[in-house]
Order: sequence, then C-alpha cells, then structure tokens
Amino acid sequence: MSSSPPHRQASGGPAAAASTTNTQADEFWSQLGETHRRDLDRYGPGSIKRNQAFRYFTWRWSFASIRRSEQMRFLLRHSTPLALLRCALTPAQLSDRAWENVRWPSSGKGSDTDASEPPETASSETSTGHPWPKRDRWLYAFAVRLLWLYARRHDPMNATKLPEPTLGQPLPITWRGRLISQDLANTALEVAAIGRALDGRTPKSILELGAGYGRTAYALMTLFPEATYTIVDIEPAMSISRWYLTELFGPERLRFVSPEAVADLADGSVDLALTVSSLQEMTPAQVADYLAMFDRTAQGGVLYLKQWRSWRNPVDQVELTFDKYPIPERWELLFKEPAPVQTNFTQASWSIPRR
Repeated sequence: MSSSPPHRQASGGPAAAASTTNTQADEFWSQLGETHRRDLDRYGPGSIKRNQAFRYFTWRWSFASIRRSEQMRFLLRHSTPLALLRCALTPAQLSDRAWENVRWPSSGKGSDTDASEPPETASSETSTGHPWPKRDRWLYAFAVRLLWLYARRHDPMNATKLPEPTLGQPLPITWRGRLISQDLANTALEVAAIGRALDGRTPKSILELGAGYGRTAYALMTLFPEATYTIVDIEPAMSISRWYLTELFGPERLRFVSPEAVADLADGSVDLALTVSSLQEMTPAQVADYLAMFDRTAQGGVLYLKQWRSWRNPVDQVELTFDKYPIPERWELLFKEPAPVQTNFTQASWSIPRR
C-alpha cells in the first residue's frame, strides 16, 4: 500500500491541544511542532522511529542518568537473574551503520524520566540532536529486551506476537532472531489493560486522541481487524500517523479529524476511546473539552487513559494532576492503578453509560 509522505506544514504534536471551544494550540505544542517540522525537513518521514518517536512515547536511556531511571528500576526488580544475564550477554547490533540517522534529542536530560519531564520536551533550538555513543546503544538494547520479556509475560491479547513493522526504520533491537521494540512492548501492556476494560467485547469503532506516529493504532487495528479507527490530532503529527497507518492498512478503515472538527463525530459512535500521555500537555480548559468529547462520542463504550500522575508544563507554566481531571460523575470506574514500567503514570478505564 502506498500513500504520500507527511508534508511539512503547520506545527503540532501527538497530543491535540485544542478542541471544539479551544482551537488554539498552546505554546508548548506550538514550539514543539516547529521541532517536529524541522525533524521532517532534515530526516524525512522514512526514519520516524529513529527521530520523531523520541518526542512521543519512545524513551531513552543513558549511563549518565541511569540512576534516575524509574523504568530501569522497575525492570530490574521484575526480571530474574537469568533474564538479566541473557539480556546482557546476547549480542546486540551496535555499529554506526545499524544506528544510522538515530538522533538523541538534546534536551539536557538524557534519561527516560526524572519524574518531571516527558520524553518529548527537547527544545526546538537543539532539535538536530546528537548520535548515541555505543555504550548507550548497548544499554538501550538491554533495557528494551528486559521490557520485552516483561511485556510478553503480561500479554493476554498476544500483542507481542505481532511483527514490528519495518516502516519508519525501527532501531536494530532483536531477541531470539526477531525484531522487537519498546514501542510494541509498551503497546502490549496498554492493550492488556484495554482488554480488561473491554471484558470480552470486540470494538467496532475506536477513537484515539493524540496517536503519535501510530504505534497503538497499529496493534489495535491488527487485533481488531473489523474495527474502524479515528484519530484526533494536530499537525504535523496527524500527517505522520496518516502516512504510517495508511501505508500499513490502506485508508478504508482510517479517519483523521482535526480538533476544529470533533463536533462532527456522532454521539455514541465509539466503542473504545483512548489517549496516552497527552492531557498533561494541555490547558485545564482543553482537558475538560476533550473529556466532554469522550463523554459524548463514547457513551455506551469504554475509555482508557494513561497519563502522567502529575506534570508541570514548563512552557505554559501549567501543572496538571491525574486525580484532578474533571471526570464526569456518571462514568463508572473499572480500574485505576499505577501503570506498569512507567510507574510515574496512572492508567485508568471507565465505562461511559448512555444518556
């Protein structure tokens, strides 16, 4: 299947920062959108998993900051000594050729998290980034393998059995002869939680707010092959996910909606709604508007949220906390818990009754 590549246009990112009443992207995404545009100009769409993905939900590790890595601490606690040894000793592809065009955004942190900064907050002035040293490439492969083994043990939906698409040039991480990725592993954990919320139901219509390049959409569209998939996002992120997913699935099951057009989504038209690492980057008014969108479109369905427990937007000087999101009282909570691996996140799901 073929489609035109993402075009270099208006700024934006994986989390749509606007809605039916708040259609102006906040300064955070206005700045970051310019970084995305420059990345596309510099590297093109074909290497999104080596560049843009690190501003979505693909995390970085380095020896310089590994002590601050809550994800690494989680993985070490939940891995057997034998697994640690195998992941460390299994040869990894570390050559410059294998890691060509992999750029580490120069955010000044160089860590998966210090409990205050999402992976996508690199400044636009330093968007060209820098190559990874070989020891950090090894550490990345080690961490992804640990994550993969953990996800495989907690994967009732069999998402880890899906192949990692070579589209977008994934990093050269392998395990027992197959290409693996942290994106597919993290998606498997999220899909497992979504499966709990669905409780055996098969969604026919899925809505995602802020899809990044389309990692979660890929898994859900494959696992639920009859489902249509709607993405609400702003540019250039929407063009990136449109390119990626149309290449993989064709356009028939896909719909892309700008924030200004969410009012056109029909009431009760969605069986499953979700958004990952997006709401904390918005203003409180925008969060309220999007929750109202879910309340209207997903009535009769379920909603899955995975968001920072608390995070301060350094550009707009807004701090949002998961527990203070204005969740409608009529929603029925199915579960709420710390997310696995990214334990500074909360994941929760609700059943949204029909009005």
